Amino acid sequence: MSEKDWSEAKAWMRATRERIGMTQHDAAVLANLTVDMVKKYESEKYRIQPSGRMREMLEHYLAEHRRAVAAIVERHRGDERAVLSFSRVSDLPEGLPDWVRAEESVKRRAAAVREAAVLLEAEGVAVDYTYLPEETE
Repeated sequence: MSEKDWSEAKAWMRATRERIGMTQHDAAVLANLTVDMVKKYESEKYRIQPSGRMREMLEHYLAEHRRAVAAIVERHRGDERAVLSFSRVSDLPEGLPDWVRAEESVKRRAAAVREAAVLLEAEGVAVDYTYLPEETE
């Protein structure tokens, strides 16, 4: 495999991971790798091709991300104004395994909201943002 192919694969992996709001830690947990391995896959310094498992995992979550973005856009298409919400913190209970936390990442939900906002604004929809209310006891 040529250096250009490696470079493109590494760039795709990092761009995709960031686009969907996934940290290197999340990617490592969901692909059953170490964080160091994810860093090596993304770094030009190492001549290591990202694994098929890593690529498949990212493609899966990219497809999920696209569905979430499309759903938000469809919900507000044609509106003059849309209010999109972010969550301040995860609503997951403490003590859950890392893979559950990575699956339900607040950052991934926020990434879908941000991308949908760009698409809505391109269609002329004014977008306002709010935070979901925090649960109080």
